[in-house]
Amino acid sequence: MLRVVLADDENKVILLMQKLIDWEALGYEIVGTANDGLRALELVREKQPHLLITDIRMPGCDGIELIQKAKALQPKLHFIVISGYRKFEYAQSALKYGVEDYLLKPLKQEELTGIVLRLKEKLGQEAALEFQLKKSGEHQQELLMDALQEAAERGAPFLSAGQANAEYGFHFGRGTYLTAVIRVDVPDAESYQDGYRILLRHALEIARRESGLLTEEYAVTLGRAGIAVLLYLETYQAVEVTQYFTKLRKEIENQRDLFWNVQATICLGSRKSSLEQAGASMREAFWLCKDRLCRPQTWRDAAAETPDLTRRYQLDAFRKKGFQVAAECLDEMRFSQELEESFQALRALPDLNGQMVEDWFHQVLEACLYGMRQSGEVDASLAEALEERFWHCTDAAAVCRLLRQNIQMELRQLKDEKSLREMRPITEAKHYIQQHYQEALRLEDVSSAVGFNATYFSTLFKKETGQNFMDYLTELRISKAKELLCGEELSVQDVAEQVGYRDLKYFSRLFKKLTGVSPSDYKKLYK
Repeated sequence: MLRVVLADDENKVILLMQKLIDWEALGYEIVGTANDGLRALELVREKQPHLLITDIRMPGCDGIELIQKAKALQPKLHFIVISGYRKFEYAQSALKYGVEDYLLKPLKQEELTGIVLRLKEKLGQEAALEFQLKKSGEHQQELLMDALQEAAERGAPFLSAGQANAEYGFHFGRGTYLTAVIRVDVPDAESYQDGYRILLRHALEIARRESGLLTEEYAVTLGRAGIAVLLYLETYQAVEVTQYFTKLRKEIENQRDLFWNVQATICLGSRKSSLEQAGASMREAFWLCKDRLCRPQTWRDAAAETPDLTRRYQLDAFRKKGFQVAAECLDEMRFSQELEESFQALRALPDLNGQMVEDWFHQVLEACLYGMRQSGEVDASLAEALEERFWHCTDAAAVCRLLRQNIQMELRQLKDEKSLREMRPITEAKHYIQQHYQEALRLEDVSSAVGFNATYFSTLFKKETGQNFMDYLTELRISKAKELLCGEELSVQDVAEQVGYRDLKYFSRLFKKLTGVSPSDYKKLYK
């Protein structure tokens, strides 16, 4: 049975949907109902339904937000949206999030029946397709491409055709081997991660479909750099290959139901006569893909450009030290200045390429991480997250912004954490002073109580309170003395002793210095 969750802020609509059709007869089971978006989300998490039918307007969490969050929890979940006529345009906007269909109020039996039957058929097809793909060579494709990309990154020869055939079940032979990386870029992809993932999946499906039309022996997978493609052609036809990639790029860019400004960049490695050389070809494709940071083009061909893979970037020692010091000092302004100067120097280099931008990115990041670790614990996932986001950058300026925004944020966070760490012993010290101010209290006593060296504690105490230890203690004692002089029938001598002074003259002198009157006169004022 296919599991269904119904969500609408009106109970009568939910009841109508329950009774409008025979769900069980159609192969569905209603596993939960909700009157608000948050409850619907809980049901998605608990019941793992195949289908969520929701009103587009929902309290707590509106329909579109609910769809986004539910899809993050369960990527394969299907949706049907319910909408009134006045909300129809809003409902239409939900379609870009992968909504299956929509129903207009008032609900009609035949429409609801038709939609759920179509969806049942689709779910059945999806299940069958998944099973078929598992049995087919798609998994083997992924394994092969993982190995190929690894060889490309290491600059090592790849497997022979015979080895690949035996290990992965292909039928490679004599002919032409062609690799490519297809980079799919959209504006602000990070803000629409769910939609972007769906787009990439669609693009991957298109690439596999079109590759199958061109040749029987191919491998296509989704890697960090983009969609990686390996084609084996017994007879190479340049026109056919060009047409294939042109059609592929256009079809990907036509996926505008999710993003209007989809751009696909095709980066071709040079053609090779053996599979062993395919790693070198893929390495060229990677290089061209990175080079879009400097030369944004939708078509790059290593056979025409001959990429110089030896040209790299090295951050000079002086600049590296500058980043380390700025990060260690948690100085956002200095870091920003170092970054801007370094970036401008990078851009001024003759024949700057994308690989050099990536080198600069990694070296700046490494230097900053080293400096930050000297001041505190850095989020272990930061480097990995930034390296992943690097591939979303479409030009060198975007790479610089990525570093600036995220490193500054991390510096700010570390600075706040350091401040809290420093404040904690001062808070403890204040509490200790409150408990012991009546005693012959010394700086060494308090610093020892909170586990610090007296000299360092003194500096830290003044930094955080704006007073040195003795001034703070004196002010506290005099404040307590004023309370005692106003309240209880105590002599000035008794008050002095209760706030930690055995010498009455000394106490009177301090009291007058801070309040402007003697303890006796102060007592008279409040009688």
